[in-house]
Amino acid sequence: MNKFVLRCFILAALAAGAGALCRLAPPVAGGNGAGVVMELPATLPGMVSEARDPDPVERKLLPADTQFAKAVYYTRTNDAARRDAVHCGIVLSGAERRSIHRPEVCLQGQGWTLMESRVRSIQMGGGRELRVRDLYIRKNITLKDGTQKPLRAHYFYWFAGQDVTTPEHLERIWLTLRDNVTRGVNHRWAYVSALALVTDNFTPQEIGERPRDSGATADLLETFIRELAPRFQKSFMDNPPVAVAN
Repeated sequence: MNKFVLRCFILAALAAGAGALCRLAPPVAGGNGAGVVMELPATLPGMVSEARDPDPVERKLLPADTQFAKAVYYTRTNDAARRDAVHCGIVLSGAERRSIHRPEVCLQGQGWTLMESRVRSIQMGGGRELRVRDLYIRKNITLKDGTQKPLRAHYFYWFAGQDVTTPEHLERIWLTLRDNVTRGVNHRWAYVSALALVTDNFTPQEIGERPRDSGATADLLETFIRELAPRFQKSFMDNPPVAVAN
């Protein structure tokens, strides 16, 4: 049996197996609730926030029933040169699940270059952890005096389903298929992100931030997510709201 015939046989077997699983699967619970609350808190310990509207291009490209929650958080200080800004957002899919995608594609379209990608485990207390994807990115920016400098940032993200989370796009697809077939759950996925700049190669006057290296920036984001996630992600809430069908 040559390789082509073998591949065709394997694909046919997989297709047949998938069809059998779909026939045996329980009915999909189409009204599954989301695993997040689409409202970011106005304050966190030591931080205040300013709400942000979604980008018009984002609204145009994504389905009309996609929901957004976005804000920028700052440390509590009147000195703009010392604030620690974190740009945070949640995108919740609607009836069409194509609202959720790999953020690496969008970041590249915004001019960022990926330098490193890794998964971090954030301890959430009570033996729970949250695994997030950490993208270390850079791009060149032009300052007011015309000087160009490399700007770096850490971009953390993860996907939250009804009762599962993952930092992996392929794992999200697998969880979607698995839970659809075995549990009758149709996850309404949310994509959560948080970005903070690495500022140690800028003066406070140039960037409006105090100098902070890569390690300190990642630590800032971990602390931020540890405080934020229990305020909107139901799996980390002590008393999560009851899911309402949409």
